[in-house]
Amino acid sequence: MSQNLIHPTGILDAGTVADLLTRMPEDGTSILDFSDVPEIRFSALRTLMNARRAGRCFSIINASDQVVRRFVDSGVAAFIDVCRKPERLDMTKYEEFGASYMSKSYNSADGDAMIKVYGNNVPQEMVAHEKAVARAVMLFGLPTPLVGTLYADGGKTALDFERIPGKRSFSRIISEEPERTEEITRRFARMCRQLHATPCDTAIFEDKALAHREAVIRCKDLTDSEKAKILAFVDSIPAATTCIHGDLQMSNVIMTPEGEELWIDLGDFGYGHPMLDLAMWYFLTRLNNEERSQQLFHLGLEQLARIWDLFVEEYAEASSPEEKEAFEQEVRPYAALHMLLLGVNVGFVPGMLDQIKSILLPGSGPDRN
Repeated sequence: MSQNLIHPTGILDAGTVADLLTRMPEDGTSILDFSDVPEIRFSALRTLMNARRAGRCFSIINASDQVVRRFVDSGVAAFIDVCRKPERLDMTKYEEFGASYMSKSYNSADGDAMIKVYGNNVPQEMVAHEKAVARAVMLFGLPTPLVGTLYADGGKTALDFERIPGKRSFSRIISEEPERTEEITRRFARMCRQLHATPCDTAIFEDKALAHREAVIRCKDLTDSEKAKILAFVDSIPAATTCIHGDLQMSNVIMTPEGEELWIDLGDFGYGHPMLDLAMWYFLTRLNNEERSQQLFHLGLEQLARIWDLFVEEYAEASSPEEKEAFEQEVRPYAALHMLLLGVNVGFVPGMLDQIKSILLPGSGPDRN
């Protein structure tokens, strides 16, 4: 997530909001932390709404109930995502059922909700941003579960969602019914192709190329020379305004017992070149290790290699080995760029940075096929 965190203080009016706007980039997404905003005037609401309509991308977190009421009662909440201060997290009402790279998932005792509890390395503003984006995606019209309340307790942040009884992720279906591997993989590829052909609302969602560019600039593990070479690649990425998921993988599509397909984990949703999206999927299927593959998908690397091959056949309509190889070579640098984004935002795992450099900066680290 490309984030510009701004912390205004005091009562907000048109003048103070105008000052806030000077600190918000015209490109990228800003997060306004309202922890110390006791009240907001109508003039401030009008100024924020006009900025939103003009294309500024921002969301508000840690708003008091009084401030949230102002947004809701005025109708401005229809244009701007406003997240209340987190509620206290009571895990006695939930039972764990799964885990991912950044969170653990729990079902509520009454069966109505599921909650994602994020690791200590995930900042609250990132979770609040996921809430805002998930809501915006639902309003945009893509099929996805409803999002609910933001919680915080003991250094952990959590977000609850509508629970879909009997749902299974695409990766879970394949792990439990391997005979359906080709069917589910091709369904996933068709969903991705449709998503990547859907025009995105660029006034609401983020340009993901900007997020990747900022990650390169922020990376403390690269020299200025290395950054310059990688930024040259980022700047060469063709501009696009179609939808991309941002965390594209089979675990982030669920199927209901009735066969309805829903996208989940939409915190990194935005727009941009489809290769920025396929990058994550390639990384997980072709550049991952056995332990993480089993943990994330309950699938081994050999199975994932076959899944990637089937995916390329369907998504890229590539049938020959030469066509598949050309597609893979095109996506590899994007995959390394996405790994860099993940590393900057949530931390590099051992060997990850060397792997990134071996692809984006040939000759600087061990390659791995």
